Amino acid sequence: MPTYRWRRINRSRTGVSGIIATILLVAITIIAVVVLAIFRPNLSQPPPSIDYIVKGGLSEQAWSDPTDCSNTTQYAHCNALPAIFVLINGHSPSYLSLADLNLIFVCNGTDLIDASLLSLEVIPGSGASPPTGAPLIGSCGTWTWGEGGPNAYDGDYFNRLLYYQQFTPGVPGIAQGDILVIFSHPTTTFCDYEGNCPDDDYHGAPLWCFDVPGACNVYLTYSSGSTNDLVMSFSLYGLSRQ
Repeated sequence: MPTYRWRRINRSRTGVSGIIATILLVAITIIAVVVLAIFRPNLSQPPPSIDYIVKGGLSEQAWSDPTDCSNTTQYAHCNALPAIFVLINGHSPSYLSLADLNLIFVCNGTDLIDASLLSLEVIPGSGASPPTGAPLIGSCGTWTWGEGGPNAYDGDYFNRLLYYQQFTPGVPGIAQGDILVIFSHPTTTFCDYEGNCPDDDYHGAPLWCFDVPGACNVYLTYSSGSTNDLVMSFSLYGLSRQ
Protein backbone atom coordinates (compact mmCIF):
# COMPACT_ATOMS: atom_id res chain seq x y z
CA MET A 1 0.00 0.00 0.00
CA PRO A 2 1.48 3.41 -0.95
CA THR A 3 2.41 5.77 1.77
CA TYR A 4 1.00 9.35 1.56
CA ARG A 5 2.80 12.19 3.25
CA TRP A 6 0.78 15.32 3.91
CA ARG A 7 2.61 18.63 3.68
CA ARG A 8 1.45 21.27 6.07
CA ILE A 9 1.10 24.73 4.56
CA ASN A 10 2.54 27.54 6.62
CA ARG A 11 -0.35 30.01 6.44
CA SER A 12 1.40 32.57 8.61
CA ARG A 13 4.05 33.12 5.91
CA THR A 14 1.40 33.54 3.22
CA GLY A 15 -0.38 36.21 5.29
CA VAL A 16 2.83 38.13 5.94
CA SER A 17 3.73 38.11 2.23
CA GLY A 18 0.32 39.61 1.36
CA ILE A 19 0.76 42.38 3.91
CA ILE A 20 4.23 43.20 2.59
CA ALA A 21 2.93 43.31 -0.99
CA THR A 22 0.14 45.69 0.05
CA ILE A 23 2.60 47.98 1.86
CA LEU A 24 4.91 48.05 -1.17
CA LEU A 25 1.99 48.86 -3.51
CA VAL A 26 0.88 51.74 -1.30
CA ALA A 27 4.45 53.06 -1.09
CA ILE A 28 4.88 52.92 -4.87
CA THR A 29 1.58 54.77 -5.33
CA ILE A 30 2.62 57.51 -2.90
CA ILE A 31 6.00 57.91 -4.62
CA ALA A 32 4.32 58.11 -8.02
CA VAL A 33 1.93 60.80 -6.80
CA VAL A 34 4.79 62.84 -5.31
CA VAL A 35 6.86 62.56 -8.49
CA LEU A 36 3.91 63.68 -10.64
CA ALA A 37 3.29 66.60 -8.31
CA ILE A 38 6.91 67.71 -8.56
CA PHE A 39 7.33 67.27 -12.30
CA ARG A 40 3.81 68.05 -13.48
CA PRO A 41 3.69 70.36 -16.51
CA ASN A 42 3.05 74.05 -15.87
CA LEU A 43 -0.41 74.57 -17.39
CA SER A 44 -0.55 78.27 -18.21
CA GLN A 45 -3.75 80.23 -17.81
CA PRO A 46 -5.40 81.54 -20.98
CA PRO A 47 -4.48 85.15 -21.76
CA PRO A 48 -6.89 87.90 -20.72
CA SER A 49 -9.44 88.96 -23.30
CA ILE A 50 -12.06 91.67 -23.81
CA ASP A 51 -15.20 91.33 -25.92
CA TYR A 52 -16.02 94.67 -27.55
CA ILE A 53 -17.90 96.29 -30.43
CA VAL A 54 -16.73 99.38 -32.33
CA LYS A 55 -19.54 101.58 -33.70
CA GLY A 56 -19.04 104.60 -35.92
CA GLY A 57 -21.45 107.28 -37.09
CA LEU A 58 -22.54 108.28 -33.57
CA SER A 59 -22.30 111.58 -31.68
CA GLU A 60 -21.45 112.85 -28.20
CA GLN A 61 -21.46 116.26 -26.56
CA ALA A 62 -18.20 118.21 -26.48
CA TRP A 63 -17.86 118.12 -22.69
CA SER A 64 -14.24 119.22 -22.85
CA ASP A 65 -14.55 122.62 -24.52
CA PRO A 66 -16.59 125.57 -23.15
CA THR A 67 -16.43 127.32 -26.56
CA ASP A 68 -18.57 124.48 -27.90
CA CYS A 69 -21.04 124.79 -25.03
CA SER A 70 -23.75 127.28 -24.08
CA ASN A 71 -21.71 128.61 -21.16
CA THR A 72 -18.27 128.17 -19.65
CA THR A 73 -18.90 125.22 -17.36
CA GLN A 74 -19.12 121.53 -18.07
CA TYR A 75 -22.64 121.54 -16.65
CA ALA A 76 -23.64 123.26 -19.88
CA HIS A 77 -25.40 121.88 -22.89
CA CYS A 78 -22.70 121.32 -25.49
CA ASN A 79 -22.64 120.87 -29.23
CA ALA A 80 -22.78 117.28 -30.40
CA LEU A 81 -19.59 116.13 -32.08
CA PRO A 82 -19.24 113.07 -34.32
CA ALA A 83 -17.94 110.15 -32.31
CA ILE A 84 -17.02 106.48 -32.27
CA PHE A 85 -18.19 104.28 -29.41
CA VAL A 86 -16.29 101.22 -28.25
CA LEU A 87 -18.78 99.17 -26.23
CA ILE A 88 -17.50 96.65 -23.66
CA ASN A 89 -19.57 93.44 -23.80
CA GLY A 90 -17.53 91.22 -21.49
CA HIS A 91 -14.06 90.19 -20.41
CA SER A 92 -11.98 87.34 -19.00
CA PRO A 93 -10.88 86.85 -16.27
CA SER A 94 -13.68 88.28 -14.17
CA TYR A 95 -11.55 91.19 -12.93
CA LEU A 96 -9.24 93.40 -14.98
CA SER A 97 -8.06 96.54 -13.22
CA LEU A 98 -8.53 99.81 -15.11
CA ALA A 99 -5.14 100.88 -13.78
CA ASP A 100 -3.51 97.92 -15.56
CA LEU A 101 -5.28 98.54 -18.88
CA ASN A 102 -3.27 100.96 -21.02
CA LEU A 103 -4.68 102.70 -24.10
CA ILE A 104 -2.42 103.80 -26.95
CA PHE A 105 -3.79 105.88 -29.84
CA VAL A 106 -1.25 105.83 -32.66
CA CYS A 107 -1.75 108.70 -35.10
CA ASN A 108 0.45 109.16 -38.16
CA GLY A 109 3.15 106.99 -36.59
CA THR A 110 3.33 108.65 -33.16
CA ASP A 111 1.41 108.34 -29.88
CA LEU A 112 -1.47 110.78 -29.64
CA ILE A 113 -2.54 109.23 -26.32
CA ASP A 114 -0.71 106.76 -24.07
CA ALA A 115 -2.45 106.35 -20.71
CA SER A 116 -4.35 103.95 -18.45
CA LEU A 117 -8.13 103.67 -18.73
CA LEU A 118 -8.35 104.73 -15.10
CA SER A 119 -6.72 108.08 -15.90
CA LEU A 120 -9.00 108.60 -18.92
CA GLU A 121 -12.30 108.33 -17.05
CA VAL A 122 -14.83 111.16 -17.39
CA ILE A 123 -18.34 111.43 -15.97
CA PRO A 124 -20.17 113.47 -18.64
CA GLY A 125 -22.14 116.41 -17.28
CA SER A 126 -20.63 116.12 -13.81
CA GLY A 127 -18.80 119.42 -14.09
CA ALA A 128 -15.51 117.79 -13.19
CA SER A 129 -12.55 118.80 -15.33
CA PRO A 130 -9.51 116.52 -15.71
CA PRO A 131 -7.28 116.95 -12.64
CA THR A 132 -3.75 118.28 -12.65
CA GLY A 133 -1.47 115.61 -14.05
CA ALA A 134 -4.18 114.09 -16.24
CA PRO A 135 -2.97 112.69 -19.60
CA LEU A 136 -2.33 115.22 -22.33
CA ILE A 137 -2.76 114.89 -26.07
CA GLY A 138 0.53 114.13 -27.76
CA SER A 139 1.56 114.45 -31.38
CA CYS A 140 0.24 113.09 -34.67
CA GLY A 141 3.45 112.81 -36.63
CA THR A 142 4.16 116.06 -38.43
CA TRP A 143 0.49 116.83 -39.01
CA THR A 144 -1.01 119.92 -37.34
CA TRP A 145 -4.52 121.19 -36.74
CA GLY A 146 -5.93 124.61 -35.93
CA GLU A 147 -4.11 127.64 -34.64
CA GLY A 148 -0.96 127.82 -32.57
CA GLY A 149 1.72 126.48 -34.86
CA PRO A 150 3.10 122.95 -35.13
CA ASN A 151 1.99 121.97 -31.62
CA ALA A 152 -1.56 123.32 -31.82
CA TYR A 153 -3.01 120.34 -29.97
CA ASP A 154 -0.05 119.40 -27.77
CA GLY A 155 -0.88 120.08 -24.15
CA ASP A 156 -4.65 119.83 -24.40
CA TYR A 157 -6.25 117.37 -22.02
CA PHE A 158 -7.14 113.92 -23.29
CA ASN A 159 -10.90 114.55 -23.35
CA ARG A 160 -10.53 116.75 -26.42
CA LEU A 161 -9.79 113.48 -28.21
CA LEU A 162 -11.41 110.67 -26.21
CA TYR A 163 -12.55 109.57 -22.77
CA TYR A 164 -13.60 106.45 -20.88
CA GLN A 165 -17.09 106.31 -19.39
CA GLN A 166 -17.90 103.67 -16.79
CA PHE A 167 -21.31 102.07 -16.54
CA THR A 168 -20.91 102.35 -12.76
CA PRO A 169 -18.52 105.22 -11.89
CA GLY A 170 -15.85 104.39 -9.35
CA VAL A 171 -15.65 100.64 -9.98
CA PRO A 172 -11.92 99.75 -10.09
CA GLY A 173 -12.21 97.19 -12.88
CA ILE A 174 -13.49 97.15 -16.44
CA ALA A 175 -17.13 96.13 -16.69
CA GLN A 176 -19.79 95.25 -19.21
CA GLY A 177 -21.52 98.43 -20.33
CA ASP A 178 -18.43 100.64 -20.14
CA ILE A 179 -17.82 102.84 -23.20
CA LEU A 180 -14.72 104.33 -24.78
CA VAL A 181 -15.75 107.48 -26.68
CA ILE A 182 -13.46 108.72 -29.46
CA PHE A 183 -14.36 112.03 -31.08
CA SER A 184 -13.73 112.68 -34.75
CA HIS A 185 -13.16 116.25 -35.82
CA PRO A 186 -16.30 117.77 -37.32
CA THR A 187 -16.45 118.81 -40.94
CA THR A 188 -15.97 122.38 -42.14
CA THR A 189 -19.71 123.05 -41.80
CA PHE A 190 -19.54 122.78 -37.99
CA CYS A 191 -19.65 126.07 -36.07
CA ASP A 192 -18.90 126.54 -32.38
CA TYR A 193 -20.83 128.79 -29.96
CA GLU A 194 -18.36 131.61 -30.57
CA GLY A 195 -19.29 131.68 -34.23
CA ASN A 196 -16.16 130.12 -35.66
CA CYS A 197 -17.00 128.30 -38.90
CA PRO A 198 -15.41 125.86 -39.07
CA ASP A 199 -14.62 125.24 -35.42
CA ASP A 200 -11.07 126.46 -34.82
CA ASP A 201 -10.34 124.12 -31.90
CA TYR A 202 -8.77 120.70 -31.85
CA HIS A 203 -11.38 118.00 -31.37
CA GLY A 204 -11.03 114.32 -31.97
CA ALA A 205 -9.24 112.33 -34.61
CA PRO A 206 -8.36 113.98 -37.94
CA LEU A 207 -10.85 113.20 -40.68
CA TRP A 208 -8.24 111.47 -42.81
CA CYS A 209 -7.89 108.82 -40.07
CA PHE A 210 -11.06 107.32 -41.53
CA ASP A 211 -9.88 107.45 -45.15
CA VAL A 212 -6.21 106.41 -45.03
CA PRO A 213 -5.49 102.73 -44.23
CA GLY A 214 -3.31 102.31 -41.13
CA ALA A 215 -3.13 106.03 -40.37
CA CYS A 216 -4.82 105.85 -36.96
CA ASN A 217 -4.94 102.76 -34.76
CA VAL A 218 -6.07 102.09 -31.20
CA TYR A 219 -4.47 99.48 -28.94
CA LEU A 220 -5.33 98.36 -25.42
CA THR A 221 -2.89 96.28 -23.40
CA TYR A 222 -3.20 94.57 -20.02
CA SER A 223 -0.13 94.38 -17.80
CA SER A 224 0.16 91.90 -14.95
CA GLY A 225 3.53 91.13 -13.41
CA SER A 226 5.99 90.49 -16.23
CA THR A 227 3.31 89.89 -18.88
CA ASN A 228 1.85 92.45 -21.24
CA ASP A 229 -1.09 91.20 -23.34
CA LEU A 230 -2.84 92.93 -26.23
CA VAL A 231 -6.59 92.78 -25.49
CA MET A 232 -7.96 95.27 -28.03
CA SER A 233 -6.85 96.49 -31.43
CA PHE A 234 -8.71 98.29 -34.21
CA SER A 235 -8.19 100.86 -36.95
CA LEU A 236 -10.28 103.97 -37.55
CA TYR A 237 -10.02 103.36 -41.27
CA GLY A 238 -13.38 102.65 -42.86
CA LEU A 239 -15.46 103.48 -39.78
CA SER A 240 -18.54 105.58 -40.44
CA ARG A 241 -18.44 109.22 -39.35
CA GLN A 242 -21.01 111.96 -39.40
